[in-house]
Amino acid sequence: MNVDEIKELLVSRIVYFLEPYLEKLHQYSIQGEGGKIDIVGAIDDQATSLFVLVRIFISEEFRKIYISNINLPEFMRHQGVGRKVIKVIHKAATESGYELFVALVPKSFYDSLIKRGALECDKINMLKIVNSTVLD
Repeated sequence: MNVDEIKELLVSRIVYFLEPYLEKLHQYSIQGEGGKIDIVGAIDDQATSLFVLVRIFISEEFRKIYISNINLPEFMRHQGVGRKVIKVIHKAATESGYELFVALVPKSFYDSLIKRGALECDKINMLKIVNSTVLD
């Protein structure tokens, strides 16, 4: 599966999962070039309300996908949405022969993922999501 195909698969699966939440946003868009995907949202019509909901980088050469940003608005927090987005991405990644890594997450989320079975990596603040990581 090439980078465009994996991008298409990831976007369709993420948007399908997030659809009930995305409908509550003032607007959202899917942006991306090369191996990058950004799902950008806004909670109102003010330019200052724009935020990157999910940012993903795909390395076709190394068959790795990196989630570098999951930024949920307040109405989506404390419902397991972040973990479930990771689960959706992990399922698509493994089906396509890619490994999934999560980077640059807040310490509390990092610690939570460790407790759920994510593996620490040599790089600081990066975790590998594996089949045994509990994301429900």
